[in-house]
Amino acid sequence: MKLLEFLGFIVKYLLIGLGIAALFIVFMPDRFSSQEKQSPQKTQPMVESPKVQHGFANMLANVTPAVVGIKARSQAFPLNSEACSSRLQALPPETNACAFLNNGSGVFIDDSGHLVTNAHVLDKASTIIVELKSGQQLKAEIVGVDVDSDIALIKVDAEPSHYLPLPEGDSSQVGDWVFAIGTPNMAFNQTVTQGIISSKFFSRVSHYIQTDAALRPGNSGGALVNAEGELVGITSLSTQSEQGDKLYQSYAIVANNVAHVVEQLKEHGQVRRGWLGLDGDMTINLDSISLELALTPEQKQQLQSRIGQLPYGKGIVITGINTEGPADQAGLKPLDIITKVNGEPIYNSIDLISAIWNLPPQSSVDIEFMRGDEMLNQEITLGQRS
Repeated sequence: MKLLEFLGFIVKYLLIGLGIAALFIVFMPDRFSSQEKQSPQKTQPMVESPKVQHGFANMLANVTPAVVGIKARSQAFPLNSEACSSRLQALPPETNACAFLNNGSGVFIDDSGHLVTNAHVLDKASTIIVELKSGQQLKAEIVGVDVDSDIALIKVDAEPSHYLPLPEGDSSQVGDWVFAIGTPNMAFNQTVTQGIISSKFFSRVSHYIQTDAALRPGNSGGALVNAEGELVGITSLSTQSEQGDKLYQSYAIVANNVAHVVEQLKEHGQVRRGWLGLDGDMTINLDSISLELALTPEQKQQLQSRIGQLPYGKGIVITGINTEGPADQAGLKPLDIITKVNGEPIYNSIDLISAIWNLPPQSSVDIEFMRGDEMLNQEITLGQRS
């Protein structure tokens, strides 16, 4: 009996197992089909994906040939002359002379062979050699130099393969990617550095771009281009920290300001700028104005009261006027407070210069000013800045 019970136990669970297997076959036939019936899997050949080019190589390949190196050499000066300073390179001793050799960069701006560079690159120059990226060297002639903006226009007798036109406007903004292209005078060929526009400001007669794209001596007069390869500035200045470490602040003249200078140099050989004829400490700084004009306590109190009527920081107090200058002839006086020029608010003397920097002599400007407690307007015809 025990044997029959044991065999019954085995048969029972064997039937259960067969039943489960049958259910798998009915509901999942693909899992139990023979390998011979399956289509053989073919190994697909490895296809190499196309290489993706990253960065700005294509853009730079189009713009860098428009940037050149410049070597400017002066005439020979006698060794005992004032010109023979430590920064001049001496010629062989038997010549008893020295000569000035300066290196810089330049940018072709049209297909006629005109280039822009910095005025200081051409200081004392009598011979100017332009070296293309290809290594070809060409002799250049000076068209005009504007020391105030530090811009010079030169020309070669050749048609460049590439050039970067000067824009009419300026759409560059703080934070834009920019690339500085030039030839540092450290035995390097043309180099490219990258950064962003850090700041924009006006100084003297030009608008400037500050960038953290590194510049070195020899970059002066080179190109600052944006990510699309458009010219946004001409590199001009680089300052080193007082501690002597390798931290530089780099600057470029805004390209449409350069366009204005180039237009004047082509037409006149120089830049003719308008002049108001206002001198002195033109600022709302009551103590300095009082000292400069020797104001009485009553006059100082009256001026303080007038300043208090203006929005904070607005306006500049005239402290000096050139005799027979445009402002003098128009009737402006010391202690008048200029608040607007051609409708634009004036907050400091930089604003005033910026308002007329690109206006030629004989242009008319509308000056809004405060005299006493009265706001007045006066049209002034600009003279020529000497």
